[in-house]
Amino acid sequence: MSDKLNIAIVGGGPAGLTAAVILQRRGFNITVFEDESADSERSQGGSLDLHADSGQEALRRAGLLAQFRKIARHEDQQSRVLNYRTGEVEGDMLTPEGEMDKPEIDRGELKKLLLNALLPETIQWGHKLHYIDYGLNGKHGLNFRNGRRVEADIIIGADGAWSRVRTYLTPERPFYTGITFFEGWIDQPTGGINSIAGKGTAFSFGGAQALITQRNGGGKICVYAALKRDMDILNQDIASSGINACVRDGYKDWAPCLQSVVNATGDYVRRPIYSLPMDFGWAPRPGITLIGDAAHLMPPVGVGVNLAMLDASDVAQALCEASHPLNGLRYAETIIMERARDIMPGAISGFQNWFSEKE
Repeated sequence: MSDKLNIAIVGGGPAGLTAAVILQRRGFNITVFEDESADSERSQGGSLDLHADSGQEALRRAGLLAQFRKIARHEDQQSRVLNYRTGEVEGDMLTPEGEMDKPEIDRGELKKLLLNALLPETIQWGHKLHYIDYGLNGKHGLNFRNGRRVEADIIIGADGAWSRVRTYLTPERPFYTGITFFEGWIDQPTGGINSIAGKGTAFSFGGAQALITQRNGGGKICVYAALKRDMDILNQDIASSGINACVRDGYKDWAPCLQSVVNATGDYVRRPIYSLPMDFGWAPRPGITLIGDAAHLMPPVGVGVNLAMLDASDVAQALCEASHPLNGLRYAETIIMERARDIMPGAISGFQNWFSEKE
């Protein structure tokens, strides 16, 4: 049936592209519709660590694991905690020697790996979904803001936190966690900043603030300054003093070496952190499903992209192996929802614990 099915994937991030690679290699007619005008339109964010039982497993199913392991940064898996008042290492989260298998890769490099595995024109840039005509003549119509309309037998919503596809399955919307990340980059870090980042990621927690310093490819450092603030108050502070001054003011009582990290970045980009409820699910509609953040948006505690790629490979594999595609889709949805419900409570509570009061 694969030569007759047209599958539309809305969203060209790691999840959508992973599903596309697996399905295309199995003979399905695949089109990925992406809002951005090109892959290089914006920063792709910081480094990702892919886990053996999820992100790497998805790449294995896509036939890309060997290529990934050749380009991944196996040397940057260190994770440690620095005291926010002294800047000294107070704990590490290293896996015992020989058991570390969560190699890092820049988001842009991961997307490039996946994009290069697809046929030309598979991904259609500059396509922001406007609305869906559900089930007309047994097919679903996708209407885009650029005026284009296409039909598909199956729609996979991989369109992230504010998924348009999700609105056709549930009225539930993400809620603000009370935390806002500010992403900044240091292209040429000093020796002192390099020592803080170490060979991987350094975390510092100071109650209403947290700081994550992450090594990326090419010697660059990605900085996430995280503030626990009411949205209205944060808006007022930024309007009054500007985004960079607002961020730097939040760390004025921190260790000087950590303040130097906060102060060394270029312009910060604001990224409020939203989440879906920990028991989130949706009522199935034949031929439409969700993966990744569209299916289980949660705070960034290190599982998001791995879970998203595993979702994608589960959906793709189910469509490939089921005697009837819609039955396969329903089976995969059950796995995705149950797995997310097991993980989300710990992710949401653990994230809030990062911002608990410190002595």
